[in-house]
Amino acid sequence: MPRPLSVKIAIAVAFLVAGFVVLFGVGLKGSLVYYLTVGEFLERSGHEDLGENYRINGNVVPGSIQKDPRVPGARFLMTDGARQLAVVYGKETPDTFVDGSEVVVEGSPRPDGIFMASTLLAKCPSKYEAQNRKGDSYKKPAGQGGPPASPGPVPTPR
Repeated sequence: MPRPLSVKIAIAVAFLVAGFVVLFGVGLKGSLVYYLTVGEFLERSGHEDLGENYRINGNVVPGSIQKDPRVPGARFLMTDGARQLAVVYGKETPDTFVDGSEVVVEGSPRPDGIFMASTLLAKCPSKYEAQNRKGDSYKKPAGQGGPPASPGPVPTPR
């Protein structure tokens, strides 16, 4: 006949399981980042359960980028087409960060309402694809319009 489980062992196992649940919950909550549009971010009042870090998607408002040549980073406005959000980014900006480009910023809001970004991702505008297809830099698949044939006779090896 099997022996019943000791009360001490049962309590120890219960504490271990509870400890792992607490650690998992705290770790998961600290790493959650909500992905929002500019409008969704600005309308988050009453939703304190969203946390402190956010990832926001929008477009750079043309003419709003302000850079100081002595300091890396930029200040700019981003929009979802209806609302605007002021953003400050303190690191080196990517080359694709230009007026009108689609950006994703990650960070947290300051008390004054300005969004302090710790990460800035700028998507490459699709206009580059269209320009490359019009120009000679577009690579066509093999067998479709390769290099032009030489006008003269083909030399024979000796």
